[in-house]
Amino acid sequence: MGRRRECPSVTAEQMREVDRAMIEDFGIELVQMMENAGAGLARLAVEAFAPARVVVLAGPGGNGGGGLVAARHLTNRGLVVHVVLDQPAAQLTPVPAHQLEILCRMGVAVSTVASTGSVSAALDSVVDVDLISTR
Repeated sequence: MGRRRECPSVTAEQMREVDRAMIEDFGIELVQMMENAGAGLARLAVEAFAPARVVVLAGPGGNGGGGLVAARHLTNRGLVVHVVLDQPAAQLTPVPAHQLEILCRMGVAVSTVASTGSVSAALDSVVDVDLISTR
């Protein structure tokens, strides 16, 4: 049996400082960080779970944007992806809103919790899913 590795973690305040340093000190744009995070999440999902169908539950900020990027990468790999937004699309911040626009152009199914009344109802509306990614 292999040794379990401890998963490193940071507080929200520490993550805000990491984001600030990446943008201000190193000149790495938010869209690039989001792209890298989403591509990594998609790769991990495929390698760890080998799903055929995925639901991505995404919020309005950067983490949600990473989920939207992951949805694009999973779609590009041939998986069936359904995105559920936890807020109306109009409430997305600019970079995640751009990622959503790309998904819509690709024809990825998108619904919102607002249209179904609750996260549970939104997820119930998606049938036969192998993997659900939450924000």
